[in-house]
Amino acid sequence: MERSTRREQQILGRQSELVEGFPVLWSGMVRDWSQPGSEDRAWLMYSANYLFRTNNVRWAIDPLRLNQRLPQVPNVDLVHDLGGLSFVLLTHRHSDHLDFELIRTLKDLPILWVVPGAILQEVMSKTGLPADQIIIPGPGQCIDRCGMRITPFTGLHWEKQPDSESLRGIPAMAYLVEVKNKRWLFPGDTRTYEASQLPSFGPVDCLFAHLWLGRGCALQDEPPLLEAFCRFCLDLQPRQIILTHLQEFGRDVNDYWDEHHAGRVRSRILEMSQGVSVRVAMVGDAIPL
Repeated sequence: MERSTRREQQILGRQSELVEGFPVLWSGMVRDWSQPGSEDRAWLMYSANYLFRTNNVRWAIDPLRLNQRLPQVPNVDLVHDLGGLSFVLLTHRHSDHLDFELIRTLKDLPILWVVPGAILQEVMSKTGLPADQIIIPGPGQCIDRCGMRITPFTGLHWEKQPDSESLRGIPAMAYLVEVKNKRWLFPGDTRTYEASQLPSFGPVDCLFAHLWLGRGCALQDEPPLLEAFCRFCLDLQPRQIILTHLQEFGRDVNDYWDEHHAGRVRSRILEMSQGVSVRVAMVGDAIPL
């Protein structure tokens, strides 16, 4: 109980720091993202919500307003700040990935939205997003956009229930994105760490790995899926691994992953394979690609 209380206090402290610093953090991130640049980069809007500038094209995966998770954060001018988006990839229904209000606010801008069929009707009904701005991704059906090739595939957002044959989870879409000679893999939220269940894409330049080490075990000294997570990442053959989905403030303390867990994962991956670069990314970070 004492350990749980300490962790809750730490989490509240980090929330306060982020709330206080968010206006400056957001304005700097949007300024850098909006400017032309020769280097491909990603920015972390929230725990696993991304802005990208690649080949001077601006796009996003699961963009999210921070005040959807922390209501005390002030609103931002989404139309002004994110008006440069060319396209957006959505993955699944969970509220830390799908922001209906953001979509509704941006729906009149010339943005293409890639919306999985599992959430299509709800997105259209709650946001008014026009059908002619939507592409429904199909596994293995490539989407060519702005000189980039996007290959959707079915994510592994399912986990086996203890002492049962049933599965827990929801449908999710994942993506391989290719531009020029670079390949970036986004398996998304994953609960079954079996790379053999995914398409074989061969080596990739960068893997964005959403850290999750088991249900209700974030306070344990040895989270049960640490080894499986590390092996899964390496089986996807990345040159670089970006560890994200940390400090998700909508989670209970027993399911809250932070830089401590990411550090353990990083150390273990480097023990298993010296040839892989591993980076931990937090809200607001700029990530060279």
